[in-house]
Amino acid sequence: MSTHDFLIDTLLGQNNILLIIPHGRPPEDGDQEGSLLTLGRTLADELGCFAVINSRYPPSLVNMDDVRAIRKRKKVTDGFLLRILQFKKEISENNLLPLVLILQENDRTEPGPDLSLGYGQGERGRPEFPHRPTMSPSLLSRIRVGLEDQGLSTGMAPLESSLCGRDLYCLNQLFRQKDYLDSFFDPTVRSLVLGLRPSLYESEGAARETGAKLAACFREFTDSMALVRRVAVEAIDTLSDDDLSYIFRVYGDNHYNDLIRETYIDELARSIERNGLLHPLVLLQKRDGRYKILCGFRRFQAISRLGWKWVEAKVYNEEDFTTEDFFNISLAENTKRRNLNPIEIGNFLESAARRMKLNNARMADLFGETLGIGAPGSKVSQSTISKYRKLNQIRERGESAEMISDVINDKLSFTIAAEVLAPIKDAADRDSLYLEVIKPLRPTRPQLLQITKELTRIAPSLHKAISTARVQRALEKAAESRQKATTFLRLIRRGQGEESPAGRDELEDLAFKMRQRIFGQGAKKQDLSLTRAGKTKRSGLTLRLRLKGKTARQTLDNLKALLDDDDGIEELLRQLK
Repeated sequence: MSTHDFLIDTLLGQNNILLIIPHGRPPEDGDQEGSLLTLGRTLADELGCFAVINSRYPPSLVNMDDVRAIRKRKKVTDGFLLRILQFKKEISENNLLPLVLILQENDRTEPGPDLSLGYGQGERGRPEFPHRPTMSPSLLSRIRVGLEDQGLSTGMAPLESSLCGRDLYCLNQLFRQKDYLDSFFDPTVRSLVLGLRPSLYESEGAARETGAKLAACFREFTDSMALVRRVAVEAIDTLSDDDLSYIFRVYGDNHYNDLIRETYIDELARSIERNGLLHPLVLLQKRDGRYKILCGFRRFQAISRLGWKWVEAKVYNEEDFTTEDFFNISLAENTKRRNLNPIEIGNFLESAARRMKLNNARMADLFGETLGIGAPGSKVSQSTISKYRKLNQIRERGESAEMISDVINDKLSFTIAAEVLAPIKDAADRDSLYLEVIKPLRPTRPQLLQITKELTRIAPSLHKAISTARVQRALEKAAESRQKATTFLRLIRRGQGEESPAGRDELEDLAFKMRQRIFGQGAKKQDLSLTRAGKTKRSGLTLRLRLKGKTARQTLDNLKALLDDDDGIEELLRQLK
């Protein structure tokens, strides 16, 4: 015996029938599977209809067939009445006439029919039994014939019974009364109360059999929705990870809102407002009666900004396809108008790996060609799949935001990002290398590999090496050069002694400090230089100082102040020892 979580079931449908069960919770001492809940779920599943089933609140707590009792509790109103309204509106928005079926328990113990039917019947002119019909007698007759054909005996509910559905505040009158509840009034809605004898659902087997018979009967009265239909925007969920499990576009990503081109959504919204929605969203029906997006997340963001209440969408039932089917559908839809960028490709592959437990080799076979990655005409390799996934994992961790943004906006090549930057585990090292070296100097991949090698000789971590005075000066000089990366590589190699005598880096450090003190922050190498006077290592120093007419006196005063500084003199003399 399985157990139920007691809640209000809300199931999306694909036709014009809305099933309501006010009291579906099984009795505490009864068969938990033999109940109106089981019957209703069977009926809704087989019929593919909308359903709102109360399996939370027992009749002793809330009379869910009495709107007055429901409205006293906001949570019950939101979870029950407003979901009924939402489903009814969706049926009507798709140009279908809603047919509401209200299943109740017929607790009469005396002999009688299997089902007692109520459509608001009474007698005209009798206030105690008013006549408030909710459907035509001809439709009722057709329904009774269909039920009898399934071997279910039927009869009209006695006038004194609440199953007649004529009482002003019962659910059967929900859409018939003006000024009853805001937005509910709609005389096109047909509704019917079906009072069932307990023997029809007192065991699991009986409940499922009766549900199947009712589905077979009412299938004749369904009008199916088209694949593309109108859906309430507020019924689309985008908050949980599961809701976003098929969203691979990264616009709107929480980590990168400030960096990714958010204006795209504004541009898209203006285009939709001007030209309409040219391509419908692609949605999945969830078991809780709401939707999640399979394709069209950016279009959803745009129409949300426009304040749309309804949107056209292609709707699939989440249970009708496999996860692999949905990944293929999403990939096909997302690549119709624009290819995924490298981060989105990585997001797609990472999601597929997690959801379907696929390795890189299998993903290369399944998705490589559709994604358009790898060399044309060649099979996509496992290593290529791995590179895209590693790059996306940086995004998922919220690291290196500007690097990720530049990959998205085609300002950084995928090759350098995936093959050089992504393997760097420390985010500080990765950011420092990208922001201070790669972005301003634009080295080629071979140059970058050489630069990285030289930096690791200076300090054990890249960001520490780049922060040294020597490297910072080299970056400043390289930025002024035409061949920035080449110049930078030459300068940091000098510091390692590969192209100059040992100790050259210390002399350059001293000259740099002197320039800063004498000429200020904007000093250039031409203003002051220190060189060895002879071929031997310690034979002497040559100081060259550039004087300009208007600033000559100030320059000499600054030099005198430097020479008067004992520390400055000691450091200069140390180079001569």
